[in-house]
Amino acid sequence: MNITLTPEQAQIIQQKLQSGRYKTLDDLLAQAFQLLDDWEEHSLIEDPAWIDSARQKVDAAIQSLEQNGGTDGETVVNRLLEKFQQARQNQQ
Repeated sequence: MNITLTPEQAQIIQQKLQSGRYKTLDDLLAQAFQLLDDWEEHSLIEDPAWIDSARQKVDAAIQSLEQNGGTDGETVVNRLLEKFQQARQNQQ
């Protein structure tokens, strides 16, 4: 079987192999196919309970925003960046 990869796909494969997590291309492909099988078997799209749960969470979030107001996206991103910077400093 011949498979043609896009340059982006080939780059991803090379990066994964160079990371050392996968010893061979066969290991990488085996993991990829296992994940694909798992995803197809447990697809969230086909899980009505997950969809209902997600809808309830979204509805609750909307209600909370309407009652309490919210924080704009830029502020949230800046806070996250600050937390990442602090965590990085703590690791050093």
